[in-house]
Amino acid sequence: MQKLISETKNGRWLKLSSSRRATLRRFFFAAALLHLSLTATVLMIGRTGVFSGQFEQEGLGIFASDGLTYQTEVNELCGVLRKEGVIAWATWPTQLHVRLYSLPAAALNGEASFNVLKIEPLNLIYYLAILFLVFKLGDVVFNYRAGLGAAVIVALWPSLLLHTTQLLRDPLLITAFLILILSIALCLKRDYRWFKGILIGLAAVAAIVLIRIVRLPMWSILWVITILTVLFLIVRFVRQRSFAAGNALFVIILIAAMIITPRFQKTFHDQQVFNGPRLIVPEDIQKLTVNEQIAIRRQAFGLRVDESGKTVPSEGGSDIDQDVHFDSGADIIRYVPRATEIGFLAPFPNMWISAGKAVGSGGRLLAGFETLLIYGIEGLALFSLWRERRQISSWFLTLVITAGAVALGLVVANMGALYRLRYPFWILLIVLGASGADSLMRARSKAVIAKHAPGLEEPSGNIQS
Repeated sequence: MQKLISETKNGRWLKLSSSRRATLRRFFFAAALLHLSLTATVLMIGRTGVFSGQFEQEGLGIFASDGLTYQTEVNELCGVLRKEGVIAWATWPTQLHVRLYSLPAAALNGEASFNVLKIEPLNLIYYLAILFLVFKLGDVVFNYRAGLGAAVIVALWPSLLLHTTQLLRDPLLITAFLILILSIALCLKRDYRWFKGILIGLAAVAAIVLIRIVRLPMWSILWVITILTVLFLIVRFVRQRSFAAGNALFVIILIAAMIITPRFQKTFHDQQVFNGPRLIVPEDIQKLTVNEQIAIRRQAFGLRVDESGKTVPSEGGSDIDQDVHFDSGADIIRYVPRATEIGFLAPFPNMWISAGKAVGSGGRLLAGFETLLIYGIEGLALFSLWRERRQISSWFLTLVITAGAVALGLVVANMGALYRLRYPFWILLIVLGASGADSLMRARSKAVIAKHAPGLEEPSGNIQS
């Protein structure tokens, strides 16, 4: 009898696992098709001039104006790769994400005529990688349904989806950030032997190095994440009264990477060269204290470099608290409540209906719609945190989101920049929100069953694929 029950359970497990794998395959196929279709549509819009104020003929958007600068560099790198070879291409002074974009562009003759379809192979890889990492993070921290729900929301998030068709560093940054968070989540949820701990640690090291190269100003946030990881892993060891060698090795590798990586900054320099005008040089700013970095970076958002190379006041139409300046650490501390409000709630309703300088009224309305969705997701995330309050991984995600939101609220005084820089943390928020939605649906399902079929147990839904 026991053998029959065991076989039945195993059969049910295999059936559910196979069904879920098929669902995931269909989801990723649909997501790939959606991304390809959107990129082709964006290019068509640019070519036809339907929204000439928002899209160039190559499909590059004015809302993502960085790409207009990077386009020239991609074309240049295509020529370098063709004429001078791989070594010259690999050492050419430019930014890493531009170098990577030049590979599909060169393969598709981007040097002759550039457009967003020429970089779509890499953008599609980024997009699908982000969705896979979101799914795995939700699955590991919560369950299959939360992971899949979060991946669907991220896949259909309008502004993020549109930005992943462009020539930007954001998709690479988000991918690296999610790899780091997933590696930490795995070690907060499961016990590993030393070899597996080293492998996960190496993935985290690769993510840290990528983030250092792609977005150097995030280094302070990485230290916050590292400290939180150490504290929560200690709590886990104490609660379980056990010590996993692989998890301990992971955190040692993580700390070592944070200490050693800055020593290779000179090596990273050729992967960080920005060939346009700059108000501040991240490598120089990094040598200052955290308070000084916050003050200078915030001040820089109110300035711009004009055509003659002079620094002049910015004419941005979406600045928040532009008149706020920090002269001391006390000024920063006093601004934290306001920074929290900005980080979690901006753009505020008064910005939803006015026309933006770069994105127009349509872009502002889209931002307002997405912000309303975020408010709902924040509520679901709080519900999830309450339901999963005994899980240290839930608190870890919450504190990382909070640290990111507050840090951006302190530093970023421009709404357009804040919107893009917040994506990595908003994706974590969506994972929490998806878990909250799943918990609500479970509770409603149990209530319906209890009302109409008392005594009938709800089928288990926690079998992991």
